[in-house]
Amino acid sequence: MNLAANSPSKAEQRALVQRTRILDAARSCFAESGFHGASIAAIAESAGMSQGLIYRYFTNKAAIVHAIVEEQRQGRGEALAGIESCHALVDLVMGKLERWRDSSTRFGSEFDPILFLEITAEATRDPDVAAVLATNEQSVWCDLSDVIRRDARASGKVLDEAQVQQRTIVLRCLVDGAILNWIRDPSMDPQQLRRSLDAVCDTLLT
Repeated sequence: MNLAANSPSKAEQRALVQRTRILDAARSCFAESGFHGASIAAIAESAGMSQGLIYRYFTNKAAIVHAIVEEQRQGRGEALAGIESCHALVDLVMGKLERWRDSSTRFGSEFDPILFLEITAEATRDPDVAAVLATNEQSVWCDLSDVIRRDARASGKVLDEAQVQQRTIVLRCLVDGAILNWIRDPSMDPQQLRRSLDAVCDTLLT
């Protein structure tokens, strides 16, 4: 087997590095300045490159959002694949929220709830961004539904598809609500929030 044939070329490696720089800069700019305030010029300045170079990789800001959302989708899928219960999901979400609050470099981090809100708000105005999020939403529902199914099997419960979907809606609202309130209330006690989420999880399969 020729391993070298499967390895990325220097040009491909350089392109990947450039693309990563652009996405990191865009995440920071979107979170700090909002979607409209973060121009391609601002992203280029943050990335330390020309606007023309950015346009070689992304046709517009919606394309950048598409790439960011796709990265998040892949990361979420990998993280949730090993989650066997709703309580474990609470642990995962709370860990990310607490790390985000304690981080001195929040903007552009691997989990940025402010960026999540910015992109969600932009989807109400930009049909291209809305289309990106609509596709992502299908993936989110599938990932959370799988968590519900695994939790039910581990608990010896039998749920039909309607029951799975009902519980998935509750779980999604639970997670999104936790993220939203965590942003709006910097004084929120993480242990109290964790206990509250766990209490709902206790009743989710009954």
